[in-house]
Amino acid sequence: MNRREWLKCVSALAMGAVAAPSLLAAFDAHAASQAPGFTPQFFTRPQVDLITAVVDIILPRSSTPGAVDAGVPSFIDQMFKAVYTPAEQERYQAALASFDRAGGKPFLQLDAAQRKALVTKLHGEAIAGKKGKNPAPAADFVLMTKKLAMMGFFLSQPGCTEVLQYAAVPGAYHADIPLSQAGNGKAWAVETVLTL
Repeated sequence: MNRREWLKCVSALAMGAVAAPSLLAAFDAHAASQAPGFTPQFFTRPQVDLITAVVDIILPRSSTPGAVDAGVPSFIDQMFKAVYTPAEQERYQAALASFDRAGGKPFLQLDAAQRKALVTKLHGEAIAGKKGKNPAPAADFVLMTKKLAMMGFFLSQPGCTEVLQYAAVPGAYHADIPLSQAGNGKAWAVETVLTL
């Protein structure tokens, strides 16, 4: 091992020591979200109802379970209770309140088409914004909720086993096969890092 490799290992260990408590809290949040009889710990019931409606637009049920089926609203509640800092909690709460006013009347009073149009519009605004700057609060809420919904969904059992390819114990080794034959057309439930 040369000096450069040693420094990479030390850096990775330092990052692991910093990130481990947050990662463990995220896994705890996921475990808590799977418990039956969800009672909000951080948000109020009306806020959870709004978050549930938004995540159902982001990841609706189709031939596979949706975000609501996977317990994503409970996951988000647990993440804000156990993982996020007070400043992050305050930012999300302010963005949620702004989002609730963005449609001209409370979000849950809009019909399904209006809800979807509002979420789509604000998502577009958030994506079109300048990199490195937070979008307007209502658009920021949609983007933050989308990120949390994706994380919660793909940490859940339905996300890992019914949407992604999953093999608890990999089978035989098949070298050099076309990608289309590996995984039945599904992506694998692994994290990858793309580098240039």
